[in-house]
Amino acid sequence: MSGALRSTVLVLGMLTAGCQAQNTQRGIVSLDVNVADFEMMMDTITNGLLLDVRTDNEFAQGHLYGARQIDFYRDDFSDELEKLDKEQPVFVYCKSGNRSGKAAKQMKVMGFTAVYNLEGGIGAWSKRGKPIAK
Repeated sequence: MSGALRSTVLVLGMLTAGCQAQNTQRGIVSLDVNVADFEMMMDTITNGLLLDVRTDNEFAQGHLYGARQIDFYRDDFSDELEKLDKEQPVFVYCKSGNRSGKAAKQMKVMGFTAVYNLEGGIGAWSKRGKPIAK
């Protein structure tokens, strides 16, 4: 199976089959995704939003290319999430996966249709030698 076909099959399988933390009753998908799959899904799902939920200082020290930042600790975090398109797939990450996991759960409750949390956060991303924007 070619790499592109494998990627497509993997994404479709994750979106339709018994995925971790999937709520099929409402058509909502919320997944914890490892670095390799997170990267592959970002490359495959071209209309996705990459969301960094770390603080301004953490974001300034380095982030994933193309990421939009909304600080999880801000008082208006929920208000800022409400401004996002709930139909757009969201790839969310933080330093270790803790805040982004909480944000993903919150987004699921808010009705976002597809939220993917990077397991291990940007720490796991950088340990795999993946690029970081400064």
